[in-house]
Amino acid sequence: MIFTELRFIVIFILMAITFFAVPRHRRAMTLAVWGIVFYATFAGAWIGLVLVLTLLALFAAAPIAGMVIVGVLIAVKAMPQIVVPLGISYLAFELLHVVIERRRGKIARPPLCDLLAFAFFAPARIAGPIKRLPPFLASIQEAELSAENIWRGLLRILFGFAKKYLLADVLALTVAESSYVSSMKHAWTIVLAFALQLFFDFSAYSDIAIGFARILGIRLPENFNWPYLAANIREFWERWHITLSHWVRDYIFTPAGRALFRTRLRPYPAVIATISYLVTFAIVGAWHGLSAGFILWGVYHGLLLAAYNVIRMKVPRLSDAPWYRALAIATTFLFVTIGWVPFFLPLDKAIHMWALMFGAAR
Repeated sequence: MIFTELRFIVIFILMAITFFAVPRHRRAMTLAVWGIVFYATFAGAWIGLVLVLTLLALFAAAPIAGMVIVGVLIAVKAMPQIVVPLGISYLAFELLHVVIERRRGKIARPPLCDLLAFAFFAPARIAGPIKRLPPFLASIQEAELSAENIWRGLLRILFGFAKKYLLADVLALTVAESSYVSSMKHAWTIVLAFALQLFFDFSAYSDIAIGFARILGIRLPENFNWPYLAANIREFWERWHITLSHWVRDYIFTPAGRALFRTRLRPYPAVIATISYLVTFAIVGAWHGLSAGFILWGVYHGLLLAAYNVIRMKVPRLSDAPWYRALAIATTFLFVTIGWVPFFLPLDKAIHMWALMFGAAR
């Protein structure tokens, strides 16, 4: 884990010292410089690509910048044999956010050092959260050196490390048994272990990133809110990888729905929602990786969301009783857990795992 490497700790300490030593109007430049040092240290020659993409987002026409950023993301996802640039999936969505919002006239073209600070911000460059430019820049200017920020940041970092090393890595030992799964009970144990491992591992990275940023007085957006306590699939996506959910809502789902609303499908809102969900989550799956398993996982969630949308429109709320919410939480967790199978196994092995889970194979 990069966060535990001495090189990262040294870079972060120097970043923190200089961040508070310079005048406020130089803070973005300081973060940009140390962010570039960080990326050069851990990603080597890929820093050239990231710099080019950042400059394109700033100076190129929106259609050209958008196409190049998307093209680069597709290219690196389509070539699994290469070493993927550090955090490229998150960087691409962050830069596309800047390109789209500038095209919409919602944000002005930022100074170069501001965009470089945004693109290269070290704590969030590894595994998110996916930032938005205006609140990030505002947070830089409002940041204060305080004992409370340092204390809360350190606690959040320690909480993240505990989730990673005491929970996620222990559960990973069970998940590793997937290569020789032997029974229905064994299959369900492995899949449930993966569901929990993924949450603890991924949310741990977010906790650590948020903690390091908090030490600087910079607030990164929250990324997880106990998603396995969601009572339906829509609520799950409001709690799981929140910054990704908000990004695809704003830049894929809503524009797709509006475009379809202008077609002959206008009288059929359920159809529009279904197509929008399927397109959106097929892209979410491909964003994780251009493999059949990831895309199947995305389409599966698109179908779940579309089905929930139809049910919500057709069936009145059944009950507010605690037992009903508990049942809804258990059902949602079950469907989400089943869907994780092609996320962590190749498609042929995923199909075999499903068959074992439901008693159709031995």
